[in-house]
Amino acid sequence: MRPVRHLVRPGLLVLLVMAVVPATLGPSASRPAAQVARVGASPTPTPSASPVTPSAPTPDARPAALTVDMAVGQMMAASFGGPNITDGLRHLILDEKVGTVLIFSDNFTDAASLLRLSTALQRLGREAGLPAPLLIAVDEEGGRVMRVHDGVAALPSELELGARGPDGVRQAVASTASGLHALGIQLDLAPVADLRSNPADGVIGDRSFGGDPSAVGPLVAAAVNGLHDGGVAATLKHFPGLGGAAGDPHSVMPTDPESLERWAATQALSFKAGIDAGADAVMTTAVVVPGLDPSGTPALFSRAVVTGLLRDRLQFEGVIVTDGLGMGGITTLYGLPQATVAAVVAGNDLVLLNSADADYQASAIETVKQQVRSGAIPMEQVQASAARVIAMRARWPVWAPSLIDVSASPPAFELALSRR
Repeated sequence: MRPVRHLVRPGLLVLLVMAVVPATLGPSASRPAAQVARVGASPTPTPSASPVTPSAPTPDARPAALTVDMAVGQMMAASFGGPNITDGLRHLILDEKVGTVLIFSDNFTDAASLLRLSTALQRLGREAGLPAPLLIAVDEEGGRVMRVHDGVAALPSELELGARGPDGVRQAVASTASGLHALGIQLDLAPVADLRSNPADGVIGDRSFGGDPSAVGPLVAAAVNGLHDGGVAATLKHFPGLGGAAGDPHSVMPTDPESLERWAATQALSFKAGIDAGADAVMTTAVVVPGLDPSGTPALFSRAVVTGLLRDRLQFEGVIVTDGLGMGGITTLYGLPQATVAAVVAGNDLVLLNSADADYQASAIETVKQQVRSGAIPMEQVQASAARVIAMRARWPVWAPSLIDVSASPPAFELALSRR
């Protein structure tokens, strides 16, 4: 049976994405970006001062749910190698309905080539009939983690930037974000919210604002607000915190001996400050913290951590995104299909597949679909995750300008409303 399709103009998109959340969740009131798709009945965190952003009333009628293909595709973030869009990436977007692409430095050479790439990716997203503008994400923390240098204002490391205080952080981050926005980037995988509590940590170092939650929290909130000022969505990372672990998940799976009580008094506070500031996403990472999950399951695959702590205890209602599943600490223990399923089961909304092998990424996506169709992963959970991701994309639309006609109107998107 052919799916029924309707043309949806961008202005109406937020109304529709809310409808894919299961009816049992009930209508939600206007709130910051990170709280578009509400889960449970927990109170809404009070956001810090930041620019007023548009919100939409809850629609009276609920369209039918997204298809399995479309819903799962919105939960996936693809990667590719080289400066040109590959046939494999085209397949992932057009056929697997992948709604997010993570950009690395080898995918472009300068600002002009990045703009051409983001424009071409948006065209592919429209051709695929995605329910919101394709999301283009990048790591742009500052200091030693800067994927884009040309066309954006440079940022120092967070440790150095934090010396300017919250106002200085907000201003500097906003300047960088406005450059990203102009180049077609909607999501920055920043700021780093980890507290550096272990000098022997192998990955955070000067990427953190520091080790004191009372000082770091306001700086994390300022960075979130700065990204929003520049028109880019913000991602807190690396939940539940990497700064206390010795080791680097890019090579081996680190372990943090921190207790739940100690975590709640330290790392949790800096993440909560960013959440209260309206962070759009929180990235979960590969670290084993027995004090948070006695089973020894790595945090990003742990339902106790992802859903129990982040979603329920910290009351985060936005997009939960995984760290890259291609990190060595993960690949030595799990294959990509297994890791992708485990991440979804834990409660992550968006999975960074982090592979240049399009076939391998497609196999992971198909494995998740099989689990959904078998009932092992509830369709309601997938619909809710897709709704959160779509809502974030609808709130931060970067209509990459046509290189031929920069005055072109924003396009309409087709939204498949039948369930396969």
